[in-house]
Amino acid sequence: MTLAGIDLFADVGADEAAALEARLELVQLAPGETLMREGEEGDCFLLITEGEASVTRAGATIGAVGRGSIVGEQALLRGQPRNATVTASGALAALAGGSDDFAALVEAPGVRERLGRTVGQRLVASARPVLTSLADGTQLQVRPILPADRPRFEDALNKHFSQESHRKRFFSPGKLSPSLVSYLVDVDYVDHFAWIVLTEEDGALRGVASTRYIRLPDDPEVAEIAFGVTDDYQGRGLGTFLLGALGVAAPVGGIRRFRASVLADNVPMRAVLDRVGAHWSFEEPGVVAATVEVADVHDLVPAATATALRDAASEIVTAAGLALA
Repeated sequence: MTLAGIDLFADVGADEAAALEARLELVQLAPGETLMREGEEGDCFLLITEGEASVTRAGATIGAVGRGSIVGEQALLRGQPRNATVTASGALAALAGGSDDFAALVEAPGVRERLGRTVGQRLVASARPVLTSLADGTQLQVRPILPADRPRFEDALNKHFSQESHRKRFFSPGKLSPSLVSYLVDVDYVDHFAWIVLTEEDGALRGVASTRYIRLPDDPEVAEIAFGVTDDYQGRGLGTFLLGALGVAAPVGGIRRFRASVLADNVPMRAVLDRVGAHWSFEEPGVVAATVEVADVHDLVPAATATALRDAASEIVTAAGLALA
């Protein structure tokens, strides 16, 4: 049985494993052959059963995948072009299937849970903090947000956000529901990407800000953006930095334009967006919408910091885009 010995299928019985294999097509490649190419249509996923392959993006090697790895499922399920090229390092065998086959695979006993744990572990390992500082010398760490950041995120909202800050960020002064908090910290990094900003206080890390973009479903090159800064860190230049940090990460995910809904009386946020030439329009009473070209926000972050942020974003977006690696 081809799936025997692959950890992902440890809880799958022999009969069910055989049924899964029967749905899939065996693909065999020689060294140097390409499994899938960046930019092409994602019409299948592949489960590598023997051998190893290298993963490249824009000509640069970003990782390797081997037995038990699943590649190509994100492009297949999202109906988007592939974001990387996968090339056989040696003789390689894989099982290929479509979206219905992937759904059947994920629903097999234990597969969804094992897949989630593996991806989560890889995301944690990939989340390298970028060190930076405010103009007043305060040291900060910036990295993609992780589900494990939920306690820090909730602490910032509950202890360091006034009702006015809640109103400006969430258009309501009320406390967030647990499901909304989950939505804000359990992101997929592909359609929903978020940075968290941390500082060390009394030997522990505290969350002081976050920012995110969420891809619009009807226009994959446009994303809605939002910012949240604790009261004691407002007015210290973080809003401008966060916009620049989003501008660095966005091209990694194929985002070309930002859109922001802002309360009309949120003067500080409007000033940050005006700095990069935002185009404003009326959205609803009390709310205006800004449109910003991503290319216009690159210079808000120092070059060295921008490079480090881009690398951090690329690592975690790549990790999120590969089901197993």
